[in-house]
Amino acid sequence: MYKICFVLPGVTRQPVGGYKMVYEFANRLVNEGCEVFILYTNELLYKKYNIPKCIKAFLANCETKIQPKWFDLDSRVKKFSTLDPNYVNRLADLDVCIATAVETVDIVYYKIQAKKKIYYIQDYEVWSIDKDYVHKTYGLGMKNIVISTWLQEIVDKYSKFPSILIPNPIDTSIYTSKIPMLKRKQHTIGLLYHTGVHKGLKNAFKVLNKVKEIYPDLEVKMFGQFPRPNVPNWIEYTRGASQKKTVEIYNWCQVFLCSTIKEGYGLTGIEAMACGACLVSTDYDGAKEYAIDGYNALLSPVGDIQAQVDNIVRLFEDPDLRNELSKNGITSAKEHSWSEAMDKFNKVISG
Repeated sequence: MYKICFVLPGVTRQPVGGYKMVYEFANRLVNEGCEVFILYTNELLYKKYNIPKCIKAFLANCETKIQPKWFDLDSRVKKFSTLDPNYVNRLADLDVCIATAVETVDIVYYKIQAKKKIYYIQDYEVWSIDKDYVHKTYGLGMKNIVISTWLQEIVDKYSKFPSILIPNPIDTSIYTSKIPMLKRKQHTIGLLYHTGVHKGLKNAFKVLNKVKEIYPDLEVKMFGQFPRPNVPNWIEYTRGASQKKTVEIYNWCQVFLCSTIKEGYGLTGIEAMACGACLVSTDYDGAKEYAIDGYNALLSPVGDIQAQVDNIVRLFEDPDLRNELSKNGITSAKEHSWSEAMDKFNKVISG
């Protein structure tokens, strides 16, 4: 089988959707008999501390060994840090090397030797990096994989070859509905907290405040990797929620709220659908990969606060609509299977 290395942009102690997808692929490739490595570009780790480089490298190597604590990564996956001076030698004779974010492209393309180089593109990463540079990375000649059709349209404008579409799959043996919609507590909402402006949390909090005025008994459970924001006490917050905890929240809430402005896919939206929650989302490009307005979700224009409030009220007031969207969401999520994703991924590796 193949010797494969994923390159990730630094160790993270908290759950991150893009990392999660890489870890899922790594686990499945190991189970298929591949030798799998993960290389973390740790140059920015501990950047705010004025410590000697050798100590920084030692700490980064320790962090690399113990993380991720938030994901059950197969112990057969070998992990390295770019602060290890021998990492290039440790990754000799690779069959495949995979860049997973724009800041990992240079090291994959210029520094690591591999028979095949792949660029796994999970978003249009122009929020902190020059757009022309991002476009240049698409045209380097690596095999580009994209997770959504809207990304594919952008990437293929600059790529030398057509990209391969592999939509984000989910494990519906884990993300599954355990509590039927009509048995869930009334007036309950779940959501993901993120500090990125593109995630639209400022709008989401406006929506929640308006809904609270209509339903004083409203309960909200929110999870994320950042410290608790300055929000009212009636919003319960779990920092660094485990997979088990997120599934619990998805199964607890009637509505999962997403006010995203722009995102590559939006994994939590489809996870919530798989668990039977009714998705109330903006119609940003990523969500439209799996959400269909009026069928398995209620969508509204990006930034339209009142439209999201109205959609939540519709669901709270109409149990038949809640039940229908919940059932259709579960069915839709099952169409995004890991078996299909792995078939496509293996074709890219072997092709």
